[in-house]
This record gives sequence, structure tokens and C-alpha cells, in this order.
Amino acid sequence: MDAAASSRAEILAGLGTRRSPVALSELRALTRQLRALDEPTVPLRAAVLHTYTTELLQPYWQFEARLQGFELDLYEAPYGVLLQEAQAGSGLAQADPHLVYAFLRWEDLDPRLSRPVSGLTDAEQDDLVRAAVALLETLAGNLRSVCGATLVFTLLPRMWGPELGLFSPMSSQSDAALQQRIKVDAARALGAVPPALLMDLDEVISDIGRAGFFDPRLWESSRFPFSVAGAQATVRRLIACAAVQLMPRAKCIVLDADNTLWGGIVGEDGPTGIALGPDYPGSVYVSFQRRLLELQQRGFLLALCSKNNPQDVAEVLTNHPHQVLRDEHFAATRVNWEPKPDNLRALARELNLGLESFVFVDDSAHECLAVRQQLPQVEVVQVPSDPLELPYCLDAVARLEIISRTDEDQVRTQMYQQERQRQQTAQSYRSVEEYLASLNMVMRIGLDQPQHVPRIAQLTQKTNQFNLTTARYTEAEILSFMRDTDCLVAHFSLADVFGDSGLVGVAIVRGVGGPDAVWDTLLMSCRVIGRRAEHAFVHHILGELAERGAERVRANYRPTAKNEMVREFWSSVGFSAAEPAAPDEQWYTIDLPGKAPDGPLPVHVVEDR
Repeated sequence: MDAAASSRAEILAGLGTRRSPVALSELRALTRQLRALDEPTVPLRAAVLHTYTTELLQPYWQFEARLQGFELDLYEAPYGVLLQEAQAGSGLAQADPHLVYAFLRWEDLDPRLSRPVSGLTDAEQDDLVRAAVALLETLAGNLRSVCGATLVFTLLPRMWGPELGLFSPMSSQSDAALQQRIKVDAARALGAVPPALLMDLDEVISDIGRAGFFDPRLWESSRFPFSVAGAQATVRRLIACAAVQLMPRAKCIVLDADNTLWGGIVGEDGPTGIALGPDYPGSVYVSFQRRLLELQQRGFLLALCSKNNPQDVAEVLTNHPHQVLRDEHFAATRVNWEPKPDNLRALARELNLGLESFVFVDDSAHECLAVRQQLPQVEVVQVPSDPLELPYCLDAVARLEIISRTDEDQVRTQMYQQERQRQQTAQSYRSVEEYLASLNMVMRIGLDQPQHVPRIAQLTQKTNQFNLTTARYTEAEILSFMRDTDCLVAHFSLADVFGDSGLVGVAIVRGVGGPDAVWDTLLMSCRVIGRRAEHAFVHHILGELAERGAERVRANYRPTAKNEMVREFWSSVGFSAAEPAAPDEQWYTIDLPGKAPDGPLPVHVVEDR
């Protein structure tokens, strides 16, 4: 570790792609070094509930939080206190945490899990699964009643091997099979009280081994189970949950080509001379590309940014037999000899994304330094010099973790490619009106539909440009709005001749049960800006509010650094500016049933009841 490191990024890079455990004394020294750098941090309020000793994790919490750019304020509940914390006025409620981490043992879910379970009958095992899941669901619901935090539950794995030894994988009644059933059913149940998730510590054990995860001496003497390696690996994953929630959302992985997607320089070695194939070292580049496809399935876009001759790169993408990533896997490309910071700016403009949402991956120390210096908002990952480490080089990027996945996440690249087709097609029409009419757009509007809570919350947290108030809401808050009869949560999806853009617009209106409704949130994904879908959406919602008895609607615009484009939106749909205007926001009103849109809208609206 470089004691002269001048940034968090350098310290993180120095820890290595596959981080080995750091001695506790060195970890404390690194924490002091990180604090001394005095880099900007994000406040993180976290709470720990536990039924075994966790206080010894304190230095690990402080280190991992600071390494990810957090200033941590940690509330640790008394040992074994769970239900008492799920009450108004409790220490947990007063801490008002962003995240609650619950460290539980299997037997906390049902006492029968402290004894051998493979001898239970099928009916007894079924009953045990139901009871364990019900207890966890009840605990989550009680905690949700006192705080809107993200709930993260962990279950301490067995310190010893499986109950039935070598036969365990063959038996449907083994402890491993029973625990897997509980985890699957518990994850489904936690989905009903979002945001809540079950973090599987068995995955940590699969990485570092059972012997490396536990410290039997500490467990037997103080009921603290973790070794140094186990503590660091566990807390690292838990802090990653906070990074996903509180840090700017990563959306796009921008990749170099030479010595990143393949070994060697295609302009010098030729498409057939680069290292890419079943034999080492080409095999590690194949593995890395497969890993990138997995990240794409999490919902991240891939983009290519390479200093190269375009024809050489195109030849590899199109014809190389072992190339995994083809042209269709990239949402955008820049293959030229321009400075990479300039190309990243161009990619951001093309994709309509902020640079803070980019993760840039390159082998060149010179290029990485140039991007860090000129575009500090971009997260930079320099690929390791040892090719064997390449497939793991993005595992330490906490913002590439996800804690939920929507339908839109799975097809995001396809949606961007469809948008590229739309832009190309628009150039062949004489007017915008002709082009929009040719799209045959169909808008589906849904009202208060809980199955869309994750996507709606995701849009409130990441949409910046077409967002009138930039109010950010968690899944729990969105669900509470839907359950409130005085509130309306509407969304729309948009499809046309090129494909379905998915759920792209959200409206939240309060006070719908009285004469004066207040429009709290109106936002729309940048993918559909310019198609007049927002006008059709607002007109439909105004009609819905009128049917529910509203006589007037108030709405406001709160300016930010990124939403200047919607400054006049409320006026454009018939609202009148109210006086006086506050310095940081402008209010508007409209009397219902509301003004009809000017001219026919190029969107066919269908309400999805």
C-alpha cells in the first residue's frame, strides 16, 4: 500500500482487484489516511441490529465507508433487541438511518433451525419454512413502520460443513436444501416491503472459504464470528448497498479496446494477431467480456472508447470468432484519435447521460490520469497489469452492484439502439409532426400499481433533466403513496414502430380527495423527450383528477443545474403562474377540467386498469 497516496481512488487501486485482507493495524492507518485527504464525503446514517456480537466490526465499518466516500454515523442497537427497536421513539427511530443492517442467526427465525433438520418429515419442513419466512416478514414490516430505511438482512452461515456431509447435495431434506428454500421464499416476501433485501453471506464464504470467514476462538469466547478476512468481506458488501442507494447512479461502462477487451494492439498485430481465444492469455479477455455481458444484464450500458482505426476495431467486432461483445452490445462508440476526455463528453451528449454516471475502464495509466484530471466526476478503473486479474477488475466498483432489477434494466441497451434508429429516421421527414405521426405511438397509463414500485422509485432517484421538482423517493415511500387514498401515483410506458421504451414517465399527485390537488412529481426519461408524450400524460391525469372531484391543481417547478429545459413546461400545458414566486421555485395553477391540448397529440392513450 502506497503511504503517499493522494486520493481515495489511489488507495482503492492499491488494495488490488481481488482485495486481500488488511491487518487491523494497517486498516486503522488507512482510515486515518483517508480522513486526512479531506475529500468530499456523503453522509451515511446506518443502524445495526444483531443477535450476536457485532461491535468488533466498528473499524471495518469506518474504513469501508470512508473508502467509498461516506462519512458514517452508525447506531448500534443493544444486543438481541429486535422488536423493541421497531417501535416509535426507539433508538432506531431516532437515528433515522438510511440503511438498517440486521445480523441474524438461522435459529432466530425458528428454534428448530438450531437442531438437525434432515430428519424432519416433508410436512414438518414445509411448516418450518413458512414459520421462518413469516417471522422475517413480520420483523421487516415492523421495522418499516418506524423508518423508511433500506432493510438489509443477513443470516450467519453454519460454522461447520453440511449436516449430511458429502450426501447433502443429493438430499432434498438436507439443511442446505431447507435453507435455500427459506432464502428464496424470504427474498420474495421482503419484496413486499421495499426496499428490503436478503444478503447471502454464503456468497462471501464461496469467495474466501469457510475457514477464512470464521474465527472460532472469537466465536466461542465472545460470540463474534468473523475473522479479519470475513469481517472485511462482509462489511464491504454491506457498504456497497449504501453506495447503490446514496451515490450517483452508475449507468454506463465505457471500455477501451486494445489490452482491455483483447490483448495486444489491433492496429499493429492485426485482427488475427491479438490475444483473444481459448488459450491463455486470450482466454482471460474472453472471460472479461463475458463478465461485461453479465453487468449489462444488471442494467448497465456498455460503450466503446478507443484510440484506433475504426476499420480495425470493426473487423474484430464483426468477424473475430472469439469476440463475445459485438456491435449490438454497445449503446454508443467512439473509435478515433481524439483525446479520451473529449470522447467521453461526446458519449455523454449522445446518450444524454451525466458524466457522473460513467465508469471508464482503460489499461493506459496516461489515459486514466487524463480522465481523472479533466473529468473528476467519472469513476476510473485502470485494468490490472496481470491479465489473470482482468475478469475481476470491476468487482470492487460498489456502484456496479444492484439491489433490484426492473424489466427496463434487462433491455436498456436495446432501447438505446432503438432510439438511435428513431433519430436516423427523423432526418428523412420534412417536419417533426410528420415524423411523430409515423411512429404510431401507444401510451399505456397505469395508476397505483405496486408491481411497478421498483422502476418508479428508480426513475425518481436518477431522472434529472425532465424532472419538474427533482424529489427523490425510496421504494417504501412510493408504496406508501400508493396505499394512501389521498395520493395518486401514475406512470406511463411508450411503444412505437421501433419498439417499447418501457416505463418512462411518473406523476405523483397529493390531495386528490379534495378540491385542491397538488402535483408533487412529474418526470420523464430522457429517452422519450421530444415526442410530446408528456403532454398526453398530463392531459390524461388532469382528466382523472377531475373525475375524482378535484377542482383545481397546483404544481411547481424547482430549478436545478440540470432541469432548465422544463422551466416553462407547466405554462405549455395550460397552467398559469401564481404570484408571488419564491426565489427557489415557481408555482402554477389550473382550474379543472383543464385546458385541452393544442391540436391533436401524436399519441394513442390506453389506460391500464
